[in-house]
Amino acid sequence: MSKKVLITEDLHPFLVRGLENLGYECDERFGILQQEVTPIIHLYHGIVVATRIIVGREIIERASSLKFIARAGSGMENIDVVYAEAKNISCISSPEGNANSVGEHAAALLLAIFHNITQSFLQTRNEQWLVEENRVHELDGRTIAIIGYGNTGKAFAKKLPPFNMKVLAYDKYLRNYGDAFAEEAEMKRIFDEAEIISFHVPLTEETKWMIDTQYLQRFKEQIHLINTSRGKIIRHKDLLECIHNGKVLDAALDVYENENLTSHTQEERNLFRELINTGRVIFTPHVAGKSFESKKKIAEVLLKKISSLS
Repeated sequence: MSKKVLITEDLHPFLVRGLENLGYECDERFGILQQEVTPIIHLYHGIVVATRIIVGREIIERASSLKFIARAGSGMENIDVVYAEAKNISCISSPEGNANSVGEHAAALLLAIFHNITQSFLQTRNEQWLVEENRVHELDGRTIAIIGYGNTGKAFAKKLPPFNMKVLAYDKYLRNYGDAFAEEAEMKRIFDEAEIISFHVPLTEETKWMIDTQYLQRFKEQIHLINTSRGKIIRHKDLLECIHNGKVLDAALDVYENENLTSHTQEERNLFRELINTGRVIFTPHVAGKSFESKKKIAEVLLKKISSLS
C-alpha cells in the first residue's frame, strides 16, 4: 500500500511527480482549512505546509502515522518542531529554494529607498516632475550590516559587490562565517559603524520583537532599515517612533507583524497608515521569496530531503 502525503498548498508539480515516483500517494488539498486537517491527519505518512497551516501539538498528537512534516519555504515557527521530533517525526524546510529570490528582493528594496524609486514614481504618476526633490544618495562606500548570515543573508551579500560597500555580517549561531562577500562582525561593531541594516533571521522566542526603540537607539549613525525575514521581529510602533525622532531615516519592509490587513483593529490600522504616511516606509506584501523560479527550487529541495528520509 502506498504511503499518503497531504499537500496543503499549490506547489510546483515537480514535487508531486517526484513523490509519486518514490511510491507516495499525494492528496492535493489546496486551501484546506486548519480545522479540517486535525481529524484526517492520522491517514497520512507526511504533510507539506507553507505558512497557513499550524502543525502544533493537537495535530501531532493525532498524527499516528506521520513520519515527516515538510515546510515549503523558510521558517519553522508554524511547526512545533520539538514536540514533533520527540514523536520521531522528521521536520524539514527548504530555505535554500527561495534564498536567491529573497536576496534579489532585498537588493531591490535597498535601491528603492536610496534612489527614491517609490516616491518618484508616485509623483510622476500624478504628473509631478520633481527633480531636485528626488536627488538620491549613492551606496558606494557605505557600510551595511546583515543580521543573520544563513541562506538569505548570504544570498543578499552576493548581490552587493558591484556597489562597493563595506559589508558586515552577524550571526549568533554560526562560527567563522566571514567570506568573500561579508566580514564577520560582533554587534558592538555593527552598532558603531552600520548605516544600513538588513534582517535575515527566523522568528523565534528570542527574535520576537527584537527590534525595538532600545535596539535601534544603540546605533551610532542614523540608519536605513530593511526587513525581508518576519514582521514580528520588529515592534513597529517603536519603528515609527524612531522614524519620527530621526534615528531611522527610512525602512523597506516585505513583512509586517499582522499581514492580514482585513483583521486589523483600529489601533493596528492607524499604526500601519502612520508608517506609510511618513513617506519613509516602503511595504511589499511578503513576496520576497515568491519568484516563479523559487517555486520549482523549493519543490526540488523538499523532494531531495524527503527522499533522503525514505
